[in-house]
Amino acid sequence: MDEATFWYLLAQAIELTEEKVEQKQVAEFQDLELANLKKLLSKLGEDELVGFQEIVDYLMDQAYTWPLWGAGYLIRGGLSDDDFEYFRAGLIMRGKEVYEAALADPDSLAEVPEILPCEDFLYLACETYEERSGDGAIYDRYRETVNLEPAGDPFDEDDEAHLRENYPRLWELYSQE
Repeated sequence: MDEATFWYLLAQAIELTEEKVEQKQVAEFQDLELANLKKLLSKLGEDELVGFQEIVDYLMDQAYTWPLWGAGYLIRGGLSDDDFEYFRAGLIMRGKEVYEAALADPDSLAEVPEILPCEDFLYLACETYEERSGDGAIYDRYRETVNLEPAGDPFDEDDEAHLRENYPRLWELYSQE
């Protein structure tokens, strides 16, 4: 599976979901999007499911940056390591354009309706694979960790001037001033 196919499947899941619920209801939208994506994944072969999971892992690694963590920190009012992982999964679920814009400029997330964390997305292809094959081997596949630490310069959550300067739109929306 290539990235174009990955994003196409995700766009199909979003489109199917939009037909059933307004995007203003973010939590309901995300649950339906996961269900629609699982239906689409269930039609894939085992190799394609592994490929889908590898792309999820790759995109998660690419989004493992301090600048994005700073944006998520403002949006969510704080983020632990696990919370940032689930935030990045929720970001990927918003689609290619939102994801790529956020990587290029994390402050662009000020224009996106709420991004909910989504741990379930991280394991969707694995669960689909296991349900079909009865084998959890996809969980055990070799996976080289690309980024052991977030890329970029760490942010200080107590440095309001830094947060205000680097995320002006998010600061305006989410700061507690």
